[in-house]
Amino acid sequence: MRYLLGFIFMLSSISSFAQIEIETERDKDGNVIISAFNSSSVPYTLQFDFSRLQNLSAAGGGNPMGISNPGTSRVLTLKRVNSSQGTDFSYSYRYIKGNIYSKSKIDPLYLIPVKEGVAVRGVSMTHIENRLQPKEQNDMFVGVAFYLPEEVTIVAPRKGYISDMKMDYTAGKNDLDFARSENYIEIYHADGTLTQIKVLKAGSELVKIGQQVFPGDPLATSAGENYQNGRHVRVIPLRVSKDEEGKIHSEIYPIKFVLDGGYETIEKPVESTVIHPEEIITLEMTKKELKNRAKK
Repeated sequence: MRYLLGFIFMLSSISSFAQIEIETERDKDGNVIISAFNSSSVPYTLQFDFSRLQNLSAAGGGNPMGISNPGTSRVLTLKRVNSSQGTDFSYSYRYIKGNIYSKSKIDPLYLIPVKEGVAVRGVSMTHIENRLQPKEQNDMFVGVAFYLPEEVTIVAPRKGYISDMKMDYTAGKNDLDFARSENYIEIYHADGTLTQIKVLKAGSELVKIGQQVFPGDPLATSAGENYQNGRHVRVIPLRVSKDEEGKIHSEIYPIKFVLDGGYETIEKPVESTVIHPEEIITLEMTKKELKNRAKK
């Protein structure tokens, strides 16, 4: 049996229609202070493209970046070069959810996002272009799907905060190969990356935006019974990266899962019984969080 799952990448869905508002002001020395208001609950990476920069300089060259944290934050300063001359500037900007500068002190490991004890089959998903243009193979990594024997509880694969969700989609067709819309819950992690958990039962969410979750915490109920290959859950890890031209974009990248036989990225189909080792659950906990867990 071939496991083919379509993937459609839309920046608007990953950005979740965030409202990033930019404001500029000049200080007493004629420098330009650029601030951003972020109405979401997680950071965004901004990148500026200056078409005109007269008597001003920006750290980072022609396409400087900044981080817009929730609320209002300063993201960039344009320094006045010559105090005796006037200044002028014109720019455009783009923004991607996540923090390109944040790093992890450890090599993160991810639970299979399914309740413990369930036997699953993990497969690397296939890009939708391979269905629409079969003569041109697209090998870009687009995430992992875990096939399920029955309706089960879906759990958090890693510590983080709930950053977004869409849980009101009800499938109207059966025998689907792919769908343009799916219910999902998104988690933001301390290293600036995100994980989207997709194909969830409408209205089954057990968390809310802004809530902290730890590996193994229940998120929602699985779905996918209307697909050709049956019930499954998809895991899509996202991070902010730069392309060959230095422009920021949202990249889907491989991650290591905890299997019953060790840790590995899933490139070929693999069968595993879901396990939730204590050392993985506590891997990213602070001393305070570890102390609180020990009291339970």
